[in-house]
Amino acid sequence: MKATYRFRDYGITPDLLGLPDHQAVCVSGDDSECGTECGADSGLLQDGDALTRWMAKHTRDTGHRRFRAAQWGYALVEPGAWKR
Repeated sequence: MKATYRFRDYGITPDLLGLPDHQAVCVSGDDSECGTECGADSGLLQDGDALTRWMAKHTRDTGHRRFRAAQWGYALVEPGAWKR
């Protein structure tokens, strides 16, 4: 039995209708020798300014200054034509 494979290209574009989420996790720690991380998490925030305020407050309260921060966006995938 012989298999036939069909391929197609896909286009990926940002979905401008979806609002991005912002999130930060504190990766500072009180015990740098052991690599212990704080792990405080902002949770998902829909406002980049709210994330900045959360990180500033956490730094003020703990002295921690290192965060892993991300902006989560939405994408649309458009299947292209099948290739022969």
